[in-house]
Amino acid sequence: MTSFGQASLKDILAMLTACAPGFTLERKTHHFWIRYQGNIYRGLPTGEHGERNPKIQAGVIRHMIRQLGIDFECAKEHLPILT
Repeated sequence: MTSFGQASLKDILAMLTACAPGFTLERKTHHFWIRYQGNIYRGLPTGEHGERNPKIQAGVIRHMIRQLGIDFECAKEHLPILT
């Protein structure tokens, strides 16, 4: 397993839609808060000022998946950088 690479926020949201149905996304000043099944992840960065589709590092995505309890195999199907 490698933790290198980046994925766009658009790709991450597509993965969450498929693998974490019912999640909610709330944008804060510097991070997105993601809620799923009673868990919350507060570490997904919003990116540079004015950036609409920031790139997120694979290690941050892995941490989010673990903390929210999302099935890792499903996430790997939608985000190839996690392999």
